[in-house]
Amino acid sequence: MKHLVLLTLLTCAACAQTGSGGDSIPFGMGAQTCAPGHVQPNFARLESELKAARTRWKAARIQNYGYDFARIAAPVRYPNVRVKVVRGRITDIAPQNPLENIDTDRLHIGPVEALFSEIARAITYQRNQPCADLRVTYNAADGHPTTFYSGSRFSPQADGSAEWRVTNFSARP
Repeated sequence: MKHLVLLTLLTCAACAQTGSGGDSIPFGMGAQTCAPGHVQPNFARLESELKAARTRWKAARIQNYGYDFARIAAPVRYPNVRVKVVRGRITDIAPQNPLENIDTDRLHIGPVEALFSEIARAITYQRNQPCADLRVTYNAADGHPTTFYSGSRFSPQADGSAEWRVTNFSARP
C-alpha cells in the first residue's frame, strides 16, 4: 500500500510539474519533437519524381517482368520474395528461401503500378504529418521504384512505418 501511495504522489507531482513551464517533464504526444536535423520532405519534388517515373514506366511498355522484393517493418520480419508479373498481373510470388512460408496478403505487394500507388498514398498521408520522413528512388532507365521509406522522425526515436526495396529487376519478352 505504501508503494501505491508513493507512486500516486510521484505521478501527481510529475503532472503538476508538466504544466509549470521551465524544466517541465514531457508528457503526451504534444511533447514530442522532431529529431535533430530533421528537414520536412519536399512534397512537390516527390510528386514530380513520381510523375516522371510513371511516365518512363509507361513509355517502356514493360508488361512481363520479375523482381526481388524485401519489405522491412521491424520488429516484424517478412521473407524476401521473387515476384513474377505477366501482362501486368502477378503470376507468382515465391520466397527466396524455400524454407520460409509467406503470407502474400501481409506483404502488400503488386505489379509496379501498385508500388506507384503505395508511393502516391504515402505522399498524400505524409504531407500532413509532423516530422514526416519520406524517401523514394526510381530506376533511371524505365522508372520502376527501387527503394521506398515512409516513416516519422520524432525524437528520441526515428522508426519507419513502411519500407521496401526492389532489386534484380528483369524485363521479359
